[in-house]
Amino acid sequence: MTLLYPTFLFALAAVAVPIILHLVQLRRAKRIQFSNVRFIQASKDLTASQRNLKQLLILLCRILFIVFLVLAFAQPFIPASDDQVPADTSHVSLLVDNSFSMENMGAGQDLTLLSIAVERAKSIASLFPPTASFALITPGQFHAGVHQREDAIAALDALTFGATSEFKGIGSQAMGGSLFMISDFQKSTFHPDFINAIDSVTQVHLVPLQAAQINNVTIDSVYLEDEFVRRDAENVLHVKLFNSGAETVAGLPVKLFMEDAQAAALSIDVPAKQSAEAIISFRVNGQQTNQAYITIDDFPVTFDNTYFFTLAPSANITIVALTDDPQNSLADLYKSEPAFTFTEYASGQIDYGQVENADVLIVNGLQSISPALAATVANFVKAGGTVALIPAVKADRNSYGNLFQNLNIPASFTGTTAGSVKTKVQAPQPDNPFFRSIFSAYDAKMEMPASVRSIAWTRASEDILKFRGGAPYLSRFDRGNGHLYLLAAPLDADYNTLASHALFVPIMFKVAIAGYKQEQALAYTFNNETIEVPAAGSMQKEGVYTLKKDSLAYIPEQQVRAGKLFFNVPPAMAGAGFYTLQLQGSTLATLAFNYAKQESQLAQYTPDELRELVGKNHPNIHVYDYGDGFSAKADFEKQFFGTKLWKYCLILCLFFLIAEIALIRLL
Repeated sequence: MTLLYPTFLFALAAVAVPIILHLVQLRRAKRIQFSNVRFIQASKDLTASQRNLKQLLILLCRILFIVFLVLAFAQPFIPASDDQVPADTSHVSLLVDNSFSMENMGAGQDLTLLSIAVERAKSIASLFPPTASFALITPGQFHAGVHQREDAIAALDALTFGATSEFKGIGSQAMGGSLFMISDFQKSTFHPDFINAIDSVTQVHLVPLQAAQINNVTIDSVYLEDEFVRRDAENVLHVKLFNSGAETVAGLPVKLFMEDAQAAALSIDVPAKQSAEAIISFRVNGQQTNQAYITIDDFPVTFDNTYFFTLAPSANITIVALTDDPQNSLADLYKSEPAFTFTEYASGQIDYGQVENADVLIVNGLQSISPALAATVANFVKAGGTVALIPAVKADRNSYGNLFQNLNIPASFTGTTAGSVKTKVQAPQPDNPFFRSIFSAYDAKMEMPASVRSIAWTRASEDILKFRGGAPYLSRFDRGNGHLYLLAAPLDADYNTLASHALFVPIMFKVAIAGYKQEQALAYTFNNETIEVPAAGSMQKEGVYTLKKDSLAYIPEQQVRAGKLFFNVPPAMAGAGFYTLQLQGSTLATLAFNYAKQESQLAQYTPDELRELVGKNHPNIHVYDYGDGFSAKADFEKQFFGTKLWKYCLILCLFFLIAEIALIRLL
């Protein structure tokens, strides 16, 4: 045992005071005067030995009271073990996790994990002397300046939830001294790289907090059924939900709001550890961009209960068709849909300017493809266009071969004729995204079209439909930034029955919609590395693009290339919602931003799992068990400051004081 202030032991001389008083009291005779025998007090039968024992016990209680009172001021303690590194009390770093997962409730407590973490940090701060300097760290932010204890506690009281959950670079901010990390240690955000980045000089103390439960339902994403928003018509929105908990959530309310007005509502069951999709129909009126969001009711973690996105009517898809076969013209098919702008040319009357500006090019039944057209089609695909190639009945194989060579497509004609036997096409796979929303009830035994095989190929990017023998019937080839859809036979009835089949219209519509170029995503997350949006409407202006939300304005790192703006999300921009992209005061677009999904996964590392991550190669990293703040504080004191005994001395002082009173009153 060692004394922190040994000079207080001189106060033990005060023990002589009760001893002297005791000796004086023994020698003094006590006279009792009375005028009448009525006032004679009844006396107890008390022997001299009993009286002396009582006096000695009272004296002993008084002496021990003074002794332990003096020891309490001297502050005795048991030093830490010799193999333990002494604690550096000059600099202390307090890392308090204030990410959104800390909204969760603590186990056995009616407090959020953040509130518990703040109280625990205050308790740890009280361990160190007033001369120590404190640094407060939260994920993604090092609070500038060195604080005294009072300032650090005030900063802890002011902590609020933040969107950042990354711990990168924190190890380098706390060089030397002691670093206390108080967190729920989510498996999705806390990585072993953090441990490896810490130097061996800093004494690191990992203080895990136990959540009451890790169940949580989050809105993972939303997407349109065909990525094409039709004005004044029914559109279908898919909302993907994920339940990370161990129990099924039944009847979860899901609501769609557009311009702050509720547009739809439903309830859905979300199985444990699985995803579920809510399908919502909606209508968009007018040409303006609609600010929309999905909400769910899930507690106690609520930051991910809202998903923001934008909805704007899509511009018409421009389709140019080239055909020499008027009988198989697609004009009636596409002109019946208001979302398409359709133009058709014969091979000798092609307007190449219209072709280059189209979204979709359909080469339908051309007997010969000129070298100029082959080069135009190849460049169109590589630049991001969509081409549907349907061969002619009497096709010039060499001209088609030139196009296949320009696009590096391994295809060739088979030499089949109209009299060849047609082969049935296999039913499509039910999970093929190309056929999403086409079938109201999928039937693997459905009647399919039959066709001869005029063109054969291999190594396509995707085989959408196949013959029953396994040969491709309709495939997609990805070349450059675009796609080419190749059909194995002409649309002529002698070669192919697809044109008279119920699948013909949805297949051709799907091919056309595939050419729609969505200029911006429905929503973005704050961890998007680079965001790309069109800047064609602002090419004549110079200036700095800004992102604004209410009274806040942010200037991202930005670059304009080829009519597109590329920018990174500013680190300070952390509030989910809608931001307007502006240039010189003019609004160019409305963008929706949401929080990253890592924080929604509430699974935690246990203290034992943290110890496994730390291993034996990091003796300067210490992991504490679950418990209240005082337990972690006591463990730290015991390991690095030793076991303080002054509290026990005060308890003994009170004990002997009470014992003295009891001896005087009861004996």
